[in-house]
Amino acid sequence: MGSPLWVDTFDVRPGEVWEVVFRASNPGIWMNHCHNLPHAHQGMMLPVRYDGVTTPFGGMRDAGSRRHH
Repeated sequence: MGSPLWVDTFDVRPGEVWEVVFRASNPGIWMNHCHNLPHAHQGMMLPVRYDGVTTPFGGMRDAGSRRHH
C-alpha cells in the first residue's frame, strides 16, 4: 500500500493498480475519466452526480443510466 497523494490527475502504467478515493464536496455533474480516448471509449469513465442536481443539456438528466438511440 502506497502513501496517499493529493492530485487532480495521475498516470497509470501497464500492470499498475490504483485505488482512488475522492472528495465529492462540490455539487454538480462530474466525470472521472481517462484522458486516453480509446480507454475512455472502452469504459474508463465514471459519471458522478448528486441527487437533485439537473442539467438543461439532453442525455445527462439521469447520468447513472445508459441510453441507446
